[in-house]
Amino acid sequence: MTTTAKLLPRVAIAIAISFPTLPSTSLASGYYVTGVGVRGMGRAAAVAVGSDDLTAQYYNPAALIRLDKQLTLQAAGVDHAITFDRTDDGETFDPVTNSDPAFIVPSFGIAHSFGRDDLTVAFGLYTPYAPTYKFPAEGAQRFSLVSSEVIAANIGPSAAFQVSDSLTLGAGVAYSIFQLNQQLVTHVSPLQFPATDDPNYDTTTTISVADDFAIAWNLGMLYQAPDSPLTFGLAVVGPTAYDATGSIHADFSRNTYYVGDSLMGKLIANADATDDDVAINITLPPIARAGVLYEFEDDLEVELNVAYQAWSWVGTLMLEGTDLAVQIEGGDEVLIEGDVEFPLELRDAFSIRLGGEKKLSDRLRIRGGTFFETAAVELDDESVFLPDAMKFGYGLGATIGVVSDLALDVGWMQAFAPEHEVDSSDSYQIQIDPASGIIAAGKIVGNGTYASTWTLFGAGLNWAF
Repeated sequence: MTTTAKLLPRVAIAIAISFPTLPSTSLASGYYVTGVGVRGMGRAAAVAVGSDDLTAQYYNPAALIRLDKQLTLQAAGVDHAITFDRTDDGETFDPVTNSDPAFIVPSFGIAHSFGRDDLTVAFGLYTPYAPTYKFPAEGAQRFSLVSSEVIAANIGPSAAFQVSDSLTLGAGVAYSIFQLNQQLVTHVSPLQFPATDDPNYDTTTTISVADDFAIAWNLGMLYQAPDSPLTFGLAVVGPTAYDATGSIHADFSRNTYYVGDSLMGKLIANADATDDDVAINITLPPIARAGVLYEFEDDLEVELNVAYQAWSWVGTLMLEGTDLAVQIEGGDEVLIEGDVEFPLELRDAFSIRLGGEKKLSDRLRIRGGTFFETAAVELDDESVFLPDAMKFGYGLGATIGVVSDLALDVGWMQAFAPEHEVDSSDSYQIQIDPASGIIAAGKIVGNGTYASTWTLFGAGLNWAF
């Protein structure tokens, strides 16, 4: 293989190298703003014990015992307003923001007790809330991320069984799907020259993969001593393994080595290259939630939760089946094959949440809550690719009786990562030498000022039929 012929295969590997840092809202990046459900966001997700609708399937399946017969339909919007003002040795860049609108997430479920006080069975669709991202195609952030959409959804049965007067156990299993669509830019230029932000050397890379069948599961318990105002809860979500298949696409149409106006002339014969049969194996980590709820005599309950996500447990991401055919100018087609394994450098994250609700009348309940959460990435690893940071937030919500058995839920939640500076970033531009095919770390592209606001809002109907 000639040195020129190495270019396209190296680009495919560069795409793979960039993938382990993919940002996936409540999935791969590790940050946990809330779980699911309009009532949950109203209490800042402090519902590991006190969940009283179908979202108990997600938080703690043992809490389904609170339900008799219920049908739930909900829709929520998720928005991440992230701003990044890049700095680079005094060079000035225009600040960039996520321009994608709020992503709408539906959920539904049905529960039935079959006339029993000790059993509730449920079936529903629930998905962790996740925003989408879209930044300027030639913005200062493009070497970290241009766009991203990551979706995971679970659908299946859950059940709660009251073992004794004090103890209730719950379990759930779900058919789970996973989809990823992501785009970023690599830099193709000779290594003997310093890497630049010149868009003439840009190569846009896109990865699109999906897993249409995986298994997710969780377990839960509630404990309340007779006549006690305290209820304790514990829930564990098992690891979920995804084997997502799809394609990697490299777009050279704007690159000087395809256009042919470089000193080396035209090196790349085709405007793009695609491998339609790659697989990415990733296992999402186990999550543990624990809480205690206190019921006051005046129709008020308050709950304290902690949540722990073992992101360091994930460890490795595997890219399999790389088989990229490349046509080089004046040369033969080149084939790159092989599997690539990458370690992940995430750390465990935890949150503490305090929330509650008050019954004001037979037709009105109000909710509120607050929380604090640690980041799943080190400060120096933060970028728009990994938009996670230490954060705090609040939630507000209400349930309004429409008719005797039908209630409208509304919820609002925000989380804030205050403006902070990163001045020793480890996030770098991927630079590929067109003559040797060598991949190197180009410019540092993650230094600058970051600020984030997550906003979640939603509405739902609960019918106690």
